[in-house]
Amino acid sequence: MKKYSIFFAFSLIVLSYSAMAAKISVVKNNKVMIELEGESASPGSEFFVMNPQNKRVAIVKVTQAKGGRAVAEITKGSAKVGYTLQAKSGGGAMATSQASGGDNYYEKKLSQKMHNGNSWGLVGGYLMNSMTVVTSRINAALSGSGFGALGYYDYAFSPDIVLRFMGGMETFNVAGTNTAASPANCTIDCNVKIQYASLYGYGRWNFMQGDYKSWLGAGVGYLYPTSKTSTVFDPNELGANQVFTVALGTDIRTGNKNYIPISVEYNLYPTTATVKANIITVRLGYAWNL
Repeated sequence: MKKYSIFFAFSLIVLSYSAMAAKISVVKNNKVMIELEGESASPGSEFFVMNPQNKRVAIVKVTQAKGGRAVAEITKGSAKVGYTLQAKSGGGAMATSQASGGDNYYEKKLSQKMHNGNSWGLVGGYLMNSMTVVTSRINAALSGSGFGALGYYDYAFSPDIVLRFMGGMETFNVAGTNTAASPANCTIDCNVKIQYASLYGYGRWNFMQGDYKSWLGAGVGYLYPTSKTSTVFDPNELGANQVFTVALGTDIRTGNKNYIPISVEYNLYPTTATVKANIITVRLGYAWNL
């Protein structure tokens, strides 16, 4: 019985070592190069990354496999050179292509700065506001500008599809002249000034990858006034609003874990018989990959 126990323990040690024979040789641009050391892998295979204490610290997904090496994206956690790999259950490895490839091939693959998973960032915004009010006693085209400061979180479903949640404070500020024949409420100085607590949610499609990740987005926003004054409306009439949002942006990579987000957004208020309003916003900030 003792001999069987020793044999069983020895077998576990051998299997454990075999499961973690592959190791990481390079970490770059949120990707890793894997020295397979006789293990097998194919695009789509997933591995746990094990630190020297044999603790799982990350998950990687193979994108390229060739000539005893593989390139994988870090989908969760972080990895370091020398960490070993363990096949993830349910992501069975397939046979590796035996085609030969040199270091230039792998350097090229590692340098392709693609999907970086979830991220969060801070952005400042310059808002170009406009509003048109037409009633029997008011005819005013109002315009102005404001500023905003928001934080956001990006949840990546895939390298191409991302869901963004954004919140912060923004200012809607417009003014103009009432040209109605019998003006009411305002004559020369017609204005609307609102401080909003803003929440946005929209989907992003990354149509271009690389150092300049470009995207299109669409969604909705919820604007809740925290302070408001107006010579056009009774301030009590200025309540919360929804806006419909379309956006175009670019994420400019500055390092493995950081990028500069730039975007232009068009926000349209629901149109009524008497009021039309919209906001064009230019946003610039700094962000971190998770």
